[in-house]
Amino acid sequence: MSQVQFERVWIEQCQAARRVKEHFGLADALDYLIGEKLLTFAEVAEQRAEFMHELPDFLQEIRAVFSLEETSEYATQLECARPLSPFQRGALRAISSASVHVH
Repeated sequence: MSQVQFERVWIEQCQAARRVKEHFGLADALDYLIGEKLLTFAEVAEQRAEFMHELPDFLQEIRAVFSLEETSEYATQLECARPLSPFQRGALRAISSASVHVH
């Protein structure tokens, strides 16, 4: 029996976001993957090394799912609309700029 690696769940979440984008539209896909999954993942990554290790790959895959224009606009709106930790803000900025590093 294989053990679930929760720090790798982002892979399935990115695949699901592609399906959401195709069937339900961009806004729903952004809300799902960035507004929900990324922000939660970033919050956990602050405390757990195995999640922190996976975060750059997750950010890179988000950039494969969405264009820089799509993520930039969404990240800006999200930063204005919700209280976020500095680390969550850094993750949002990483997907909405040329760098994938969390600042």
